[in-house]
Amino acid sequence: MSENPTYVESTPDYPGLLRLDGKHVVVLGGGQGIGRQTCLAAASVGARVTVVDAEHDRAKSVAEEIDGLALTADATRRSDMERVFANAVERFGPPHGLADIIGVAGWTPLAECSDDDWQRALDLNLKHAFLAVQLGYKAMAESGSIVLVGSVSGFRSSPNHAGYGAAKAGIMNLAGTAAVEFGPRVRVNVVAPGQTITPRMAVRHPEPGYYEERGKLVPLQRVGEPRDIASAILFFLSPLSQWVTGQTLVVDGGSGRLYQYGGIK
Repeated sequence: MSENPTYVESTPDYPGLLRLDGKHVVVLGGGQGIGRQTCLAAASVGARVTVVDAEHDRAKSVAEEIDGLALTADATRRSDMERVFANAVERFGPPHGLADIIGVAGWTPLAECSDDDWQRALDLNLKHAFLAVQLGYKAMAESGSIVLVGSVSGFRSSPNHAGYGAAKAGIMNLAGTAAVEFGPRVRVNVVAPGQTITPRMAVRHPEPGYYEERGKLVPLQRVGEPRDIASAILFFLSPLSQWVTGQTLVVDGGSGRLYQYGGIK
């Protein structure tokens, strides 16, 4: 068999592909938990980071850790998001990366879910992603990466979780459409965490030993931590994933396989 004369194989600098030196990354919901770890991860590989949070003190605290820019906004309001991107571009130039970490789970039986409950679930888990994708794309540099945080709830159904699950399923579809429309300039992907110990979840389940017991149900024998999700987000933000778009990466310690085959009830 003759060799193809047009084929040339090159080996890249793989560690170098993880670097974001001089690149600008905007993190929505960056003030705590997964968002904070995403800011620290991006800064650790050279990125200049804009930290956006609904609480000023949280954004300021994280920004001070990494010499970043702290901005406060309601991510469900278009005017706020337009201001965020204008201020971020003014400080660090057009962003090369955008990570949207925002999401709030609610628990309401479907039969009792009011119009306000439903709208709140969509606003807090999907509307901000729409604004982030649309306005972030317009503000971005010549090439970039958008990462949305979904949830395993977007794949499988749980009692009392209708609004949250529907919104997270919508995030995956939104990312796919954006990937098709924005390629080849901007890549769009989703990270879908399983159960993760975030500050909000720690408040919801303060019982001693709760997460240790939940971890025993997971193939990797623990529940997730914010750093686990931030690591996946960093992969999508970096050129290591330069030929990946429109995809959802589940980060759940393997628990989804047990759900699929009946191992977790």
